[in-house]
Amino acid sequence: MKKILYKILSVIIVIMFLVPILYTVIQSFIDENHMGFSLHQYFNIAFNSEYFSLYFNSIFISLGIIVGQLIVSIGAAYYFARKKSKLANAIFILYIFLMLLPLQITLIPNMFLYNGIEKYIGIKIRDTYLAVVLPGIFSTMGVFFLKQFFETIPKSLYEMANIDGASDFKILISIVIPYSKNAILALCALNFIESWNIVEQALVFIDTQTKYPLSLYLNTMYETDRSIFYAGNVVFLFPVICLLMKNIESIKKMISKEQGR
Repeated sequence: MKKILYKILSVIIVIMFLVPILYTVIQSFIDENHMGFSLHQYFNIAFNSEYFSLYFNSIFISLGIIVGQLIVSIGAAYYFARKKSKLANAIFILYIFLMLLPLQITLIPNMFLYNGIEKYIGIKIRDTYLAVVLPGIFSTMGVFFLKQFFETIPKSLYEMANIDGASDFKILISIVIPYSKNAILALCALNFIESWNIVEQALVFIDTQTKYPLSLYLNTMYETDRSIFYAGNVVFLFPVICLLMKNIESIKKMISKEQGR
């Protein structure tokens, strides 16, 4: 009985997520008079230079966050997973505390930080891509996620590497990262989805509209250019759907590996 209820609940949840997407896709192929099939919206968006300019802004911001967060998260997670000291535990507890804070609480301190850097050091961060990328790079989610996975790596692999005289950096590159490939790919997918849909940070830290990510422009597209609204949303969703479809096997492998333990 529980299995049947679980399957029914799963189907309901999937339908709830799919219905808005299917509605958007269907509407993108309907003409302005709502009379039939048309590619008019896609022709309009193909020649909309503002749309694709902001599209590339989103790509640049997302790639910056993903690459930067991977470097920081892998290094920090490896440190916390390997170094069982009081200092490491205290810092990790602080990481968990920061992870529990809502995004809106961190926006004001970041604003003060950017203003202080510009005032006292002369480096302008606000109203640049860095203002959005830097908080994403130092997000605590990636550290927490990878640290839990790194701790599942068999200790025998670490011991063999230590016997061979391998340094921590070599262990990280030759053992930890290859072993954690599926977890890293899953983190990249999660990071991309989060950074691709970024709104609040860009709205607060970026003043120049030409530097906006596309996710911010979509909020006003319905009012300003309704003729391409649905097609614009479909094109915006396309990379996310492709990424999920491409990484779903990696996520399944990671889950099955964890269940096997």
